[in-house]
Amino acid sequence: MSRRKLQPQRSGPWIGVAGMFIVLWYAITSVLYAPWWGVVLSLALIVPEAMLLARWARTKPVWCVAVPLIGALLNAGLAYVGATFWGWGR
Repeated sequence: MSRRKLQPQRSGPWIGVAGMFIVLWYAITSVLYAPWWGVVLSLALIVPEAMLLARWARTKPVWCVAVPLIGALLNAGLAYVGATFWGWGR
């Protein structure tokens, strides 16, 4: 029985795309506590992340795994700033 190893050169972009769907879900569910412009801002953060993921899928496929992590941190930071300083969720 042969065991296949994870090949990040091939699977890295797909892991990144799956992670971006999770970040997209997080951005959409911000409608529960954020005003409409906060949701739009949260969704707008995804556009450059998706462009970066598309570029890195060809040139640096292993690094694609980090893009959704960065996106999750950015969205969490936006939610923190929105709740703390802009009064979201009141």
